[in-house]
Amino acid sequence: MVELWMVVLTGLVGLRLSVIDLAEHRLPNRLTLPLFVSLVVVSGVGGDSVSVHGALVGSVVSGVVFLGLATMPGKPLGMGDVKFQFSLGWMLGYLDPALAVMGAAGSFVVGGLSVIPQLIWSGGRASDPVPLGPWMMVATCCVVVGAESLKII
Repeated sequence: MVELWMVVLTGLVGLRLSVIDLAEHRLPNRLTLPLFVSLVVVSGVGGDSVSVHGALVGSVVSGVVFLGLATMPGKPLGMGDVKFQFSLGWMLGYLDPALAVMGAAGSFVVGGLSVIPQLIWSGGRASDPVPLGPWMMVATCCVVVGAESLKII
């Protein structure tokens, strides 16, 4: 039941964040921070200690990688992406810490693939900003669906 609540919370807030990121190229604190706190509370209240530990590991590992990228010269990521990744890492890490790493890596794969049509047909440049939030959600959804599908097999 905890997993269901975490997925629903992440899906609802993540969808709203994706819409905002596409329109404004930002992920506001008023949504990223409450999402993280909500996921921590839900998992802490209803989860077992092993899963909560996995969530902590997934969140810290994937979030710190994003933080490192956000502080690089040229600022390839914004701090909103970092805060959002801490939440996504918590949710995926609760299921399995390896999934948090897969979700974080998948964000860049899906985000990178998304710009290919723009580069080819619309005259986009490699230096054009790409809103990563929606692709973070796509990658997270793919990882959750893939992980759940493998449980069935």
